[in-house]
Amino acid sequence: MVRRSILLVVAAALALAPACMPRPVRAMRALDPCTVVAAEMMDNVDSSDARPGDFFRFQTVNAVTVGTHIVIPQRTEGYGIVAIAVPAGRGSRPGTLVLEPRYLVMPDGSHLGVVLDHNTDSLQKSGATGGVPGYLGAIPVPGVGAAIGLFDYFHDGKNIEVRRGTMFAIFPSDSPAVERCQTNPSF
Repeated sequence: MVRRSILLVVAAALALAPACMPRPVRAMRALDPCTVVAAEMMDNVDSSDARPGDFFRFQTVNAVTVGTHIVIPQRTEGYGIVAIAVPAGRGSRPGTLVLEPRYLVMPDGSHLGVVLDHNTDSLQKSGATGGVPGYLGAIPVPGVGAAIGLFDYFHDGKNIEVRRGTMFAIFPSDSPAVERCQTNPSF
């Protein structure tokens, strides 16, 4: 009797489950993968201490709609990884930092892959050398070349910091079709 009651409860729960589970919005399928979505950094990332593979957080700035349906809500959180991080070094070598946004976490918990819009801001930066201005190296002054070389050897370049609130743009798809958006944004 108890077993039969449990089976009936389980069967009833399974019958109601499709009605309770969030369904994918049809508008998501209608979303053009070349739609530009504004995003902002939620973390500070610095080339002096970041390591490749570290995660960073970002969020959408505005809601994305298709018709009257909100497809991506405002302030939808996303995650990305540090692809390349090289701290500044001796010889005025500047730091390098390349960040790759990966996905948005949708309200139903699913992940929507994203691609950085290289047409606007690449989140790829290289620091200033911090050394003597470049034009000094071009001035033929006797003895200065050795002095500049010594200065650069003992002087570190500058690191890169992408600060919280830095704005950039993403495409709401990680499909290879997004390549056409990168090369010709008029599509």
